[in-house]
Parts: sequence; structure tokens; C-alpha cells
Amino acid sequence: MSAPLLNFGDGSSSTAGRILLVEDAESIQLAIRDFLFARYDVVAVSSAEEALNILAEESDIRLLITDIKLPEMNGLELGRIARKLRKEISVVLITSYDVNDFIDTIREHGFSQVLTKHGRMSLKEIEVTVEKILTGDIFGVTRYFPNLKVQEVALKNFPRQFENHILYSTKIRSLVERSDFSERIAAQFKVQKKAPEAIIKLVLDEITSNAIFRAPLKDTGEFKYQTKSLHDDVLHKHQNIILDEEDWFTLEFGICDEWIIILCADPHGRLTQKEILFRLHRHLTADAQTGLPMGLHDSHGRGIFLLREHLSSVIFNIERGRKTEVICLYNTVAAQAYKNICIYEIPGTVSTDSHHE
Repeated sequence: MSAPLLNFGDGSSSTAGRILLVEDAESIQLAIRDFLFARYDVVAVSSAEEALNILAEESDIRLLITDIKLPEMNGLELGRIARKLRKEISVVLITSYDVNDFIDTIREHGFSQVLTKHGRMSLKEIEVTVEKILTGDIFGVTRYFPNLKVQEVALKNFPRQFENHILYSTKIRSLVERSDFSERIAAQFKVQKKAPEAIIKLVLDEITSNAIFRAPLKDTGEFKYQTKSLHDDVLHKHQNIILDEEDWFTLEFGICDEWIIILCADPHGRLTQKEILFRLHRHLTADAQTGLPMGLHDSHGRGIFLLREHLSSVIFNIERGRKTEVICLYNTVAAQAYKNICIYEIPGTVSTDSHHE
């Protein structure tokens, strides 16, 4: 017998729309429902059939949170049907399994939030995801760590010891500054938190390289700080780069208890959900002839895959044409076996759909 329909909330958040939660494991359903219902109007059911009945009868469901593994219909199919019934509905998938196993379907249908149930802060991630979707306010790492305080820092007064609950923030204006900060940050995380220096350097290199080399464009559409070779399909990065003021980007880093936090935000917003899912698909799908990843020789995109593989969580916040923010979280206590897909994209002024750059 299916679980009865449960309706919670005092109506104070009804203007934001109601949330439909579909989870057949009673303990998990109760945990998520109880975590959300103080702030939101939540309808909780245990089957896709019940969910589809509610979607057919009630017009104010704005967000569907569904387990991928359900008895009679998987959550991927439920999410697809829900969006066909209600074009405006948002879908968040949750799972106990490896998200990579579903990458083709996730990409095919454009699902951009897939959360694992057994991460180090799964309930908090669900809460923040709901807030971001319902409010459209997607930027910032402090919503994940409310006790963080942001402190501006310059290279000349780089802290000898990172204080707990402090997020250090700086503007990067040149390639030299990027290199100096990256070296010092990685070294300090190694000393204080025993974090693998090579991984921290890789993370810093990947997120800042996107901000320096791929985000800034000339009016002609060509890259500002790298040049395509006339003889082959290779991009050559410029040396000794001093960024134009309009291309300065923000680098933030710090410690919050067991977490290492690294964040990079550029003022261009050229990365897209479509691009991210395409690149993950390319690196998670084997070539039928060679057995190697399809994206092994792609000119770019490997960094997105590596970030997700080496970190506990990577979160992409994008306002098209205005801002790209990449939040990298590394847990120093326990590795997270299965990784989320967290991509939040809101419309902006520039269309950058191409993934064949």
C-alpha cells in the first residue's frame, strides 16, 4: 500500500509555489520533509503514480524532488513527464546510486540538479537547492556555510594561518597574481588541513584558467588572452597577462570546520549548463572502438570532469552574460564516493550555447 499524501506548511511560502516530494523510503522521505516543511509547503508521496495524480489535479506545484529509483517508474522518466505536463516546473533528482550511471539520460533531458542522499551535507544541499530554485538567488557559498565571514585579502598581507570560518576574498588582475595566490593557497591548505597539494593546485588552475582564458572575449568573438594557431587546431595562451579591468575576477578560499572552500567568479557568464553536461558526458562515456573516454582528446572540458572527480562537490552558478561562479568543496574527513550534479543557470544577456569552441 502506498503512503498517504502528506501536506505540510503554514501557507506563508505559498507564493513561491508548493514542493512535491517523491520518495519511497519512508525514513528518507520523513527526513527531507521535516527538514523543509518549516519554510515550505511540501506534499510528500511514495510513488510516481501518486505524483502524477497530484500534478494533474493541483496547479501550484512549482518544484518536483524525486528519487531516481522508484517502484513502477524511475524518477528520470517522472521528471520528464512532469516537465511535459508543466513546462514551468523545476526538477531535482535524488539518488543513493552513482550519478554517473545516468549521465546520458541526465544530459538528454537537461536535468541540472542531481543530489546524492549520502553526502556529508545532503539535507543542507537539498535545502539550498530548493531556496536557489524558488528565489532565483543562486550566488554565494555562505548559504551552504552560514557561519562564514568574508574578509578581503591582498597578496602582500596573505594570512600565515587560515582562520576557521573565514572566507578570504581577492581580485585577480594578472597571470602572475593567479600563480602566486595558487602556490600560497595550496601550500597553506597542505600545512593546516593535510590536503593533497597537487589536487588543490589542479582545482585552482582549472577554475582560474576558465576565468582568464575562456571567459574574456574580444568584440569579434575571439579569445582575448589566447590565440588559435594558424597551422593546427591548438590554442596558445598568452604570457605575462595583465587583465583588463573588466576581466578581473574574484578568487575566494577558506576553511569551515572539516571543509576546504575554493571559489572563483568571473564577470562574463559564458559557461552554460549545456556545455557542462556535454563535457561530463564526453568524459564518462567510452568510445566503442577504443574503450577510452570519448573526450580524451578534446581541446577543453577535461577540467570540468577532473574537478568533479577530485572534489567532494562542485557547484556551478551562472547568470548568462554577467557572471559565472564555480564553488569547489573538499571534505578533509571523508571522501564522497558519489558526486552531485549541481548547475544553476538563469537567463542573461548573452547566448553561448555552442560546445564546439
